[in-house]
Formats: sequence, C-alpha cells, structure tokens
Amino acid sequence: MIHETAIIYPNVIIEDNVYIGANCIIGAKAEHKAFWNKESEYKVIIKSGTIITGAATIDSGTERDTIIGSNCFIMKGVHIGHDCIIGNNVTLSPRVLIGGHSTIGDNTNMGMGSIVHQRVDVPSGCMIGMGTIITKKTELKEDSCYVGNPARYLRSNKR
Repeated sequence: MIHETAIIYPNVIIEDNVYIGANCIIGAKAEHKAFWNKESEYKVIIKSGTIITGAATIDSGTERDTIIGSNCFIMKGVHIGHDCIIGNNVTLSPRVLIGGHSTIGDNTNMGMGSIVHQRVDVPSGCMIGMGTIITKKTELKEDSCYVGNPARYLRSNKR
C-alpha cells in the first residue's frame, strides 16, 4: 500500500507487502554537493514486509544502492541518507536521522531523535537510546545498548 501523497521516484524498487504512508519522499537525489547536478544509476530498494509510517525521506545512492531490509518499521519523520544500508528487522523511531554511507545492522532499534553521523556502521542487535548521537569516534559493538551525546556504552542488549 502506497499513500496517495507519497512521492516515489522512478529509481525505487518496492518488494511485496510494503506499506508507505503519507508524505514520504523516496528515491530523491542524494543531498551531496558533489553529486547534486549528476544523474545517478543507483536505486532505493525496499524489501518485503517493511512499514514506513509517514513523512520519511530516503535518498538514492551516489556510489551504491540505498537498501532498506525486510520487515523494518520506520516511523514518522525519519531521514535515511544516500548510500545507506538498513538491515532486516530494524526499528527506526520518529525523527531518527541517518547520515549517508551508513549501515544499520539487523535487529537494531534506534530511539526517537537519535542520530548517526555519515559513514558510521551500527552493528547488529544494538539498542540506541532516545536522543543518542553516534559520532565517527563512537566505538560500537554488536548486541549492545548506547545512550547519550556523544553515545556511550550502557550495557549488553542480549536477551
């Protein structure tokens, strides 16, 4: 289901059982000065079972496809920058911002208003607390919880 107010560019591939809510903009040119006036061959790929609730922006790539994994839950106002790879079963709470060229590992949950600096990889199984800011200097490890600005390790996220 794609809401009538969503803007989906021609370079977007949407798999089965995907919901895209109101006022989403998916597949727009990357917000990157070096690529602004250039055409890109790269796409946005949204895999099956993903829900994007509304007002989300997902930019196309400059050096690779921007990929949203299967069964993700992306809430209102999320921005996913160019060349990002979002793993499977990822939850992005309202107003999460992910800078370009970043990767979010499988089963990661990012709290409201958290931010990931460009070119940062968040490992699988992480819990990123509300308002947490992940910088280039943040050392992250799989299955861990992080909070604060800048982010600091809180505890294991093993269940």
